[in-house]
Amino acid sequence: MDPADFPLSRRRLCAWAPCLPVSACASWAATSHAASAAEPAPLRWVAGDLPPFAWQSSEGPQGYAYELAQLMAERLGRRDAVQFFPWARAVRMTEAGEALGVFPLARTPDREHKFRWLILLMHVSYALVGRAGGGALSLEALRSRRVGVLRGSPIIKNLQAERFSQIIEAKDYKDLLRMLRGDMLDAIYAGAPMLNAAIELNGYARSAFRTLAHLGEADLYMGCSLHVSEVETDRWLHAYQQLVADGSVARLQQRYFR
Repeated sequence: MDPADFPLSRRRLCAWAPCLPVSACASWAATSHAASAAEPAPLRWVAGDLPPFAWQSSEGPQGYAYELAQLMAERLGRRDAVQFFPWARAVRMTEAGEALGVFPLARTPDREHKFRWLILLMHVSYALVGRAGGGALSLEALRSRRVGVLRGSPIIKNLQAERFSQIIEAKDYKDLLRMLRGDMLDAIYAGAPMLNAAIELNGYARSAFRTLAHLGEADLYMGCSLHVSEVETDRWLHAYQQLVADGSVARLQQRYFR
């Protein structure tokens, strides 16, 4: 490359470098390294299979929060924004990780000070859902029945607080639905939008299930580790605000929550 193509500041540095004392060169190198190290680590998202927010299909990853993360990443000039893991593991990784975010994450009192809460996705109600055609079961009667819940979910504490005695955890909604249809469970305890989406995605008719009781509610967020810098979170929030302004968020909501 012709030295004339270098910026003026670079040419001056190259010209003077041989004349600099060793201590000055070392100081300049240390300053340069410190400036590079000061750049915050980029936020990376992790998720589990939790429709309608994120799931993997034969057509590739899908979901409201998944697509939202991809669009924000594009605004920031980034790629490979989301990786999938078993849900409980994704949450643990984010809580302990240096620069990880996770979705959808229920904002509960025990989690309040363990994560940064970035983007509200939805307010959900939790329900106990059983097979259609079975006998009516009250909340009191369900306390002694076999109730399935997603492994690692904070709503397990809701069941424990209500003195449910047979709480059975499963890795995903597909497994919970299989167990309910196979008479290994009497009910599934889950957020209504997540379970309804899983019912459809796994080829079941909604009419094959019915809501037995309601128990609790929460806000679902895109959250991240406390180790993620404020500079980095501000970048993602600014990208989100741009997507709200241009109508992208509304279009995603219409597609997934219509």
